[in-house]
Amino acid sequence: MEMNKYYKQLAQNIRMQRAKVKISQLKLAEKADVSIDTISMIEREQGNPTLSTIVSIAKALGVDLNTLLPL
Repeated sequence: MEMNKYYKQLAQNIRMQRAKVKISQLKLAEKADVSIDTISMIEREQGNPTLSTIVSIAKALGVDLNTLLPL
């Protein structure tokens, strides 16, 4: 998968899951123990998150890692 498509799908998946649990970017950042800038950049497809960061976000959202990662 082309990296731009990967980041776009990851961003969409995070936004969708965040909307499902009705939390702000700030609250997600706090729960995932990352900066709000990190969440914002990922959701705007400008970030290059580590796997560790994606795992933290998945845990904070209460979803499996596969829910966030594009196939």
